Amino acid sequence: MFETILVPVDGSRHARCAIEAAVELAKCHGSSILLLHVIRDLSLPKEIMEMIRAGEVTESRTEILRNSAEIILENAQVMFDQAGISDVKTEYVIGNPAAKIQAHAEAHHADLIVLGQRGLGPTEGLLGGVARKLLNTTTISCLVITEPVDER
Repeated sequence: MFETILVPVDGSRHARCAIEAAVELAKCHGSSILLLHVIRDLSLPKEIMEMIRAGEVTESRTEILRNSAEIILENAQVMFDQAGISDVKTEYVIGNPAAKIQAHAEAHHADLIVLGQRGLGPTEGLLGGVARKLLNTTTISCLVITEPVDER
């Protein structure tokens, strides 16, 4: 039923819960997994910008964000590797998260998008901004995962 599952990851605990659910779905359905991290086109926090200006951090903003994306994707891939799921592809892109997730799902013919109800953004409301926007715009089935009650 779910040949290809897209799992957007941002390093948040909500994304980790989505990964755990996607692992179980992939085991049941023999699904291939697409892990996607979207680098928002936003500026770095002023503290990091000050460290760059002071020479304490020598990487550019883009290098920092790309290195972070690679680490987030590697950490997510490890969870699939540990579960014995080897058909996993990883990619990062830059742009608006909801739009990029939808475009990636469509381009790769994903049958399901499994995502956390929130990401790293503000915590007000039931759904985070990316989940809300994605649910309002995509025609691809989405499974929104909440974190277990004992982790809230």
